[in-house]
Amino acid sequence: MWILLCSILAALIAILAVSFFFSTLITVPRKVEYEKTYRLGVESGEINTEHFEKTPKEEWFIDSYHGYKIHGMWFPVESGKKAIIIAHGITWSLFGSFKYVEMFHKRGYHVLLCDHRFHGLSGGTHTSFGYYESDDLHAWVDHIYEELGSSAFVGILGESLGAASVLQYVKKDPRVSFCIADCAFSDLTELLKTRLRLDFKIRFYPLIYLTSMVTKLRYGWGFEEIKPARDLENTKTPILFIHGKEDPFIPVNMTLDMYKIKKGLKQLYLVPKAGHAQAFLTDPEGYETKVLEFLKKIEHDGEGIAEMGGR
Repeated sequence: MWILLCSILAALIAILAVSFFFSTLITVPRKVEYEKTYRLGVESGEINTEHFEKTPKEEWFIDSYHGYKIHGMWFPVESGKKAIIIAHGITWSLFGSFKYVEMFHKRGYHVLLCDHRFHGLSGGTHTSFGYYESDDLHAWVDHIYEELGSSAFVGILGESLGAASVLQYVKKDPRVSFCIADCAFSDLTELLKTRLRLDFKIRFYPLIYLTSMVTKLRYGWGFEEIKPARDLENTKTPILFIHGKEDPFIPVNMTLDMYKIKKGLKQLYLVPKAGHAQAFLTDPEGYETKVLEFLKKIEHDGEGIAEMGGR
């Protein structure tokens, strides 16, 4: 009996240890240093140093609603009330979003690039896949309204982690006039099952639920709470869904499922030959055309509403 109890105890300890390991692997990923994301962007051709240096910009640090500072970079236009917030993917920084600035500047938008919590120059002890990031986006929207006034017309774009975060955020804040979700996952639990099978060759899916329980005990949230597809049919914010057809990390079917769920104004753009978060770089002209088509559908009505005092 004693040997049996010891064996059970040892097994439980081992399971907890493995769950803690995966919890840390998921929530505290090995991120790329802020300065290095800029250098790599330059080396890859995503960032033109001359263009970056000559573009007017301001660095912003504001308070999150969870006790840490969040960092952003504001690229203003000369005048106007239109603004877009752009959120990057996991392990990177706001420099990964600079490629979008010119596209929106040409449409008269102020552009805010923001570092997620635990990334870049922002605070935060871990990444929460939109649980706390969506609250940080709320803080940024509040700040933009303070800067531009109550008649501001604010949109939001996110890639990968950023896309999942913006989808979770717009369900809570009708002030956002439009949303562009580029390669978002629809359900964190299902995505982690897929990654567990493909990356670790493990099909023991209860491990995901145990890891979620450990994460809940550590941080106050579990994987089941991170589901951008949940209640998406009730979201009135217009959404442009984008996904690379060759995405090896987040299945394109997740975007297709969310597109089907979303009611009202929506648009879908699937990019041939594009990998994960590579849609713009693979087809910049096509990307810009689809974004322009989307904006033309909503800007006139949206700005009219904003002039009357918000949505």
